[in-house]
Amino acid sequence: MNAKQLIAASVLAVFGAAAGASEIAVFADDFPSTPSTLSRAEVRAETARALASGELVGNYEADLRNDEQSVTSVRSRDEVRAEARQEARIASHYRSFDI
Repeated sequence: MNAKQLIAASVLAVFGAAAGASEIAVFADDFPSTPSTLSRAEVRAETARALASGELVGNYEADLRNDEQSVTSVRSRDEVRAEARQEARIASHYRSFDI
């Protein structure tokens, strides 16, 4: 790199960092400044009640909520395995021709 490229890269880095810092400052202004009226114990009790009643889901549980519904398959396990083997044979045939 020559001197002009180094100067240009450093100027872009400084402006990029400044732009990122200004976004954080704007984001910090979005929060209300009203003080909380609940104690820490009250907030914890309310959160535990919401988790127990299902109003609030815990970490990584949002995608598991509908797992209670089971679906029965119309195809047998052997049919699925045979189809997978056939597709693997077709895929290995195409892999031999590097494009």
